[in-house]
Amino acid sequence: MLKRKFRYSASIINRLTLLMLFLGAMALLALFLSIQVANDTKGSAYMINQLGLIRMKSYQLLAMTPIEKKDIYRLNIFNDIPSSQQLKLFERYQLIDDFNQLQSQWFKHIVPKLQQANNINEIKNEIDNFVAHTDKLVHQIDQKTENQIHYLSQLQLVFIILIALFLLAQIYYLRRYLLAPWRKLIHMAESISQQNFSQRFNSKTTKSEFDLLGQAFDKMAEQIEQQYLLLEERVTEKTAELQQINKIVSFQYQAIKQLHTSDPLCERFLIILRGLEELVPLTQFQIRFYESDNIEHFQQFSYDNQQKLPYCQNSECNACLIPSKSYQENGFQRYWYLQEKGEKFGILFAIQPSKVQLGTEQENLITALVEQMTTALMLDRQIEQQKQYLLMKERSAMARELHDSIAQSLSCLKIHLSCLQMQSDLTSQTSIDLLTTMRKEVNITYSQLRELITSFRLRLNQTGFYASFMELIDEFNQKLKFTIQIEYQLPLNIINSKYAFHLLQCVRESLNNIYKHANATQVKISLTIDENQIITVSIKDNGIGLQNNIHQDNHYGLIIMRDRVGVLNGNLVINSKPNMGTEIVVTFKATNTIPCKMIKE
Repeated sequence: MLKRKFRYSASIINRLTLLMLFLGAMALLALFLSIQVANDTKGSAYMINQLGLIRMKSYQLLAMTPIEKKDIYRLNIFNDIPSSQQLKLFERYQLIDDFNQLQSQWFKHIVPKLQQANNINEIKNEIDNFVAHTDKLVHQIDQKTENQIHYLSQLQLVFIILIALFLLAQIYYLRRYLLAPWRKLIHMAESISQQNFSQRFNSKTTKSEFDLLGQAFDKMAEQIEQQYLLLEERVTEKTAELQQINKIVSFQYQAIKQLHTSDPLCERFLIILRGLEELVPLTQFQIRFYESDNIEHFQQFSYDNQQKLPYCQNSECNACLIPSKSYQENGFQRYWYLQEKGEKFGILFAIQPSKVQLGTEQENLITALVEQMTTALMLDRQIEQQKQYLLMKERSAMARELHDSIAQSLSCLKIHLSCLQMQSDLTSQTSIDLLTTMRKEVNITYSQLRELITSFRLRLNQTGFYASFMELIDEFNQKLKFTIQIEYQLPLNIINSKYAFHLLQCVRESLNNIYKHANATQVKISLTIDENQIITVSIKDNGIGLQNNIHQDNHYGLIIMRDRVGVLNGNLVINSKPNMGTEIVVTFKATNTIPCKMIKE
């Protein structure tokens, strides 16, 4: 309550009121004193006039000497001066004694002499003396009046000076305590409007409304500055978020384009993963691909390698050599499965620092990228399966046509030859030998045709070459009654469906020969690739070997195998010695290679 009362008493309105009251009081005081001085001089002119009449009457009486009885009333020359007026004026002027003396002189000395005087000369000196006293009193009244007027002028001058000084002081006060803070507040308002919040009113006390308003402006400026800085921080954060989102969207767009190109898997995926490393706090991305449902058979790719993989499909590709960003050693491994509807395509690995947590957007980015990678792998597998389906459909149609045309004709020809051979009228040994030869050739041709039809009707596993190869191995493991040794070192999808079929047929023919003729107890198959992209397939057994010339015409299985190797643009080498086993080696260059693009850092 006291504080509010103090503020109210020190308000600008009260100060201005006090200034106006003080100025008005000075003006009223000056006016009051002027009125007082004017009142003091009131009646001086009247008394001077009355004294002049007294002087004139005294001369008239002198001229009327001797005084007759009828003019005796004229001797009272003071009868026109009211006693109240003379008392007030002469009392104010302190001339009451002089006036009483003048009046006493007239009534005590001059009136008796006027009554007794017979001529003017008798009383002339007394009248002159009386008039001299009257003139002296008039002079004193006039002097007193002039003094009063001079005093009034001096008083007014003093008050004029005081009022002028007060006005100057008031102007100084108004400029310093009203105009200056007002301008400062305006300057603060203009600065705030120009987003400059550093100006302060700097009022240490609360003496007036301007101080309170200045403190309110200071507080408002501080709050606006805080809000502005907060908004700037939020704008900066939102801008960074939008830039990050833009990077993420751009990255996702480029990733989709990159994933659906015809480049090799290692190039497509490693470039994307290295770009992902710049958007999330993860390092050392690695991706593992499955070619079949067997998760133990996989191929794993990663960047930041010291040298290229020995089976790299293009010498100009440097995807696996891209350096990784620096990372902390004390991280833990995370992984994401690339799978769709229970079908596994691979696994994505990464190292996450122990003290770093991924945000929701980063987790969503990785999840979306995993889905895109899964979709790309699924589409690649579906395209490959579609190619296999078309190839198998074409070959099935060929097998059906062969079966319905040539095979039927050969079967009919075999029956007719058998009937002809059973005729009893064949007496010529030459005819019999010729018929036997024809039947033998027809049997060979029919067997080859049946083998060809069987091979046409063979189907690849939907998951790729490796799965079909392992199915073939499982089949002959059961036939041979022992386990075939496998050394499989081929990259994923290195053999397309067109060449995979011929290669599988070569392996099948080799294993079929081992099953039928070799009497082997051990078989080893190795599939390797060197740095020149040369694929080597070796099928080796410890059987009895080939007992006759492998180039004889009755080895039609080997002839077909050689033809298939010719389709692969490869070489077929058969190493065999009696009772020392057989080794069949097929070498060809990977033909499904698509040149990598040069990766520039």
